[in-house]
Amino acid sequence: MANLNKDLVLKNVQNLKNHLTDNQVQSLKLLENIGCHPYVIKLTTFNAYGINLTIQINDDLDLSKSTAISTLVKKGSQNDQRTNLFDEFLNEKIKTIDPKSDIFMIKLFQKSQNYVEKNFDKNDEILEKKSSVRTKQIRKKTDDEADTSLKKAPMKTAGDVVNRIQWDEEINKEFITVGYIDRFLGLKECSFNTFDWGDIVLADYGALAIPEHRISYFKFKDEIIWDKKSRLDNIFGSTGSGQTIRDVINRLENFEFKPKNETVSEQPESKPKKFESDNPNYFISVPINSFQIKSSFDLLNSDLLEYNDQVENFLVPDSSFHLTLCTLRIDSEQELNQIKELMNNSKEIFAQNFPIKIEFQGLEQFYKKVLYVKCYGELEKLENIHKTFLSQFEEKNINMAGNYYTFVPHLTALKINSNSNNRNLTLNDFVDESLLKKYENFKFGEEIINRIQLCKMTNIIINKVYPIEHEITMQ
Repeated sequence: MANLNKDLVLKNVQNLKNHLTDNQVQSLKLLENIGCHPYVIKLTTFNAYGINLTIQINDDLDLSKSTAISTLVKKGSQNDQRTNLFDEFLNEKIKTIDPKSDIFMIKLFQKSQNYVEKNFDKNDEILEKKSSVRTKQIRKKTDDEADTSLKKAPMKTAGDVVNRIQWDEEINKEFITVGYIDRFLGLKECSFNTFDWGDIVLADYGALAIPEHRISYFKFKDEIIWDKKSRLDNIFGSTGSGQTIRDVINRLENFEFKPKNETVSEQPESKPKKFESDNPNYFISVPINSFQIKSSFDLLNSDLLEYNDQVENFLVPDSSFHLTLCTLRIDSEQELNQIKELMNNSKEIFAQNFPIKIEFQGLEQFYKKVLYVKCYGELEKLENIHKTFLSQFEEKNINMAGNYYTFVPHLTALKINSNSNNRNLTLNDFVDESLLKKYENFKFGEEIINRIQLCKMTNIIINKVYPIEHEITMQ
């Protein structure tokens, strides 16, 4: 038992060393047989705050019985009471971490880092630098405000239009058409109701989504009511047209706001156009299984849960980690077999790009709804595979539903799905600004990719994994 505990302690120390090295902070020292303690860990990661941290491992090697002690680098840099409170905080947190976890020390380090950044100040030189930056920002803002009178009246964005149409109950959405730029077919029109506007960028869960910048215009019936190129806005009237959506509706047969006692015209009422469903229901991806990446996500999730435990409903399970290459629509067993055959026959072509080394570092977001980890490394190889799939789908006349946005490889951490309960939620409800800053350059790990999978879309928050329909492995 003692040997097992010793191995666990040493594994924890090694994992913490790797973590500190990856994130470019000062490393640790491991001392053996200091007094009654078989191991003592000294961390010099908080010198900027005038603090060092020592972790003493109990003689029975039980990590939950460890003791944390903080010391001042310079006397007078912080008062002793604050370090005493820091010690109390850490020694309470030690009891809450799973003592059998091989990232016990990493989690403890993360909690100590959070506490120090929130409760201690950096040295005067750093604070002076921050003050200087803040002063420049204030000056710039003042200058920008002075130039406001020289600018054109701002036009309401496509996102503003979507929100207005989506939540204004007096607008019949069946009469709204969206004109957008398809990457392969050029200008295309679809019914407003065809899209899942809650997640406008990602189509991972079967939603037809379109990036805002690809929207060209909106129509009510056959009349254009918002056009980006000509700066026409007859929805809000933001560019000075003198008309709003209510004026348009009243003018076009007074459809939405017809008084109850008005005589109904004998002419047949125009009916909304019907559009075919074009939502993706499958996707092709490469799986992400690195232990280092999953351990880093454990730390991120721990921080997110500490800020707001309701975020658990939106965290993506690590069993489903993947990078999406493309999406598609499959409506029959015959079509499914066709895709499998295509993947098998193209294996030699794909093999030219493998293995692929991808690094994961830093956080980014999509439209305040999706938090993801950015990818670096051999992305051009992923791009080649992405383009090869799309080219072959087009050649075989396969429905390429969902591939409407620029290919951006990313690893999703949390996603706020669109439904009536979540419509007002954004990442601001779950992600603190200091946390984004903390993980701005954080290295989550790397993955050597050698597989491609065809998966069926499902609600991953509920089902935890995507069903794998087919897989090819590169040797």
